[in-house]
Amino acid sequence: MKGRKLSKVEYIKIFSRVSHADYTRLENIRKKYGFKSNYQIMQYILHCFLRVADPENDQQIEPVPEEIKEMFGDFSQMEKHFEYKKPKRRCSRKTPDKP
Repeated sequence: MKGRKLSKVEYIKIFSRVSHADYTRLENIRKKYGFKSNYQIMQYILHCFLRVADPENDQQIEPVPEEIKEMFGDFSQMEKHFEYKKPKRRCSRKTPDKP
């Protein structure tokens, strides 16, 4: 990696699965509000949540808008459960008899 500075911060990738309908909704929102990517939206939402859920470690100077606080206000009392279907793994089923 010649000529490229490496960040001293370690990053971890977080994955999320959504239904096709929710993905389509997210795409429409991305276009409507001018986000460059769905990843950028997810980063924005995650950082908003962290600012509300863990304000002691927030390094932002600007106060969190009340609308954002209200949006995440009752997250500990959340009753909605998201349905998650684990994708099937593609395992080879080779046996000594069948290569």
